[in-house]
Amino acid sequence: MRRCFLATTLCLAAITAAPALAQPGPDGIDWVTIGDPGNPAYNGFDPDELVTGRGSVGYEYRIGRTEVNTAQWVEFFDTFASRVPEHIMPRPIFWGAASTGSGGYTVGPAPNAALFPVSGITWRVAAMYCNWLHNDKSSDLSAIANGAYDTSTFGYSSPGVFTDQAAHHPGARYWIPTLDEWLKAVHYDPAHGGPGVGGWWIRPDSGDEPISYGPPPSFGGNGEANSGFTLPGNAQFSIPLGAYPGTVSPYGLLDAAGATSEWTETIQIVNDQTYRRIDGSTWQSSNFGADLLYAGGSEFPQMHVSVQGFRIASAVPAPCSCLVLVAGVAMLGKRRRTCNLAAGGINRRATAPLL
Repeated sequence: MRRCFLATTLCLAAITAAPALAQPGPDGIDWVTIGDPGNPAYNGFDPDELVTGRGSVGYEYRIGRTEVNTAQWVEFFDTFASRVPEHIMPRPIFWGAASTGSGGYTVGPAPNAALFPVSGITWRVAAMYCNWLHNDKSSDLSAIANGAYDTSTFGYSSPGVFTDQAAHHPGARYWIPTLDEWLKAVHYDPAHGGPGVGGWWIRPDSGDEPISYGPPPSFGGNGEANSGFTLPGNAQFSIPLGAYPGTVSPYGLLDAAGATSEWTETIQIVNDQTYRRIDGSTWQSSNFGADLLYAGGSEFPQMHVSVQGFRIASAVPAPCSCLVLVAGVAMLGKRRRTCNLAAGGINRRATAPLL
């Protein structure tokens, strides 16, 4: 009886404590669920035909509300950097971490350092991070070798043509979002034309008007995104993620404009060479990447460039299978019974949500 009561209590707690908005869970990521499966692709004005026919996704998925931050990356990087050659896992170029003096890293002392964006992430190391999350953050080197992406496939068959696994494993729990997933999460609005009438916004702030780039109020400005400007001492790199809460996509994503440009999983072939697509505007170097019609650019997966970061995508957890226990709670107050299938139809075990 005690085991069944405990299982019921845990399930009730999970249900009643669920917040209205996604909050960081055990994986440390603040998730946003992207619904409306089978949404229409973008088919509006597109003179360069960069996004026509893109952005339709036939399933629900989750994506990080912000790009990967310093607190998340330092946990991963500090676990493996001393055991992986630097040319394979290079140190980020801009982030909020500090050296411990013994070869390790920790979140730095600067205010909000844990929320600083992380740039200088190669696509391949981003894939290793997804593997690590998939393998429950194990410290074993095998945890970054496979799970979402098989790193044994990483290489080149000829100059400019990579052999990297094209897409994440079907059973992956975490992955680098595809271009379609990224575009939908940033620019699609299921209520664009009113309740139930979906459509596309040009900007990542649920609008079509140009964004005003500049420092946020916390840095003495009134800007709407961290791009297209510099501050004394390059302080724009120290603006934390989430500093522009008013610049938000219809689904609730922040910082799609500004901070780092973001890797996607999608492959682009240009002049017989293979690249991974990127999207989103970045710090002081550009401010046009947040425009839907720009649709980012592309880069080789091993390139270590100061503007590149990413956000994580994930499967939507299955509903709590122990909801059946809730129906039995009222019955417990009416009559005593043994906790077994014959007496009340209550399972002995509380089943954790699966990804």
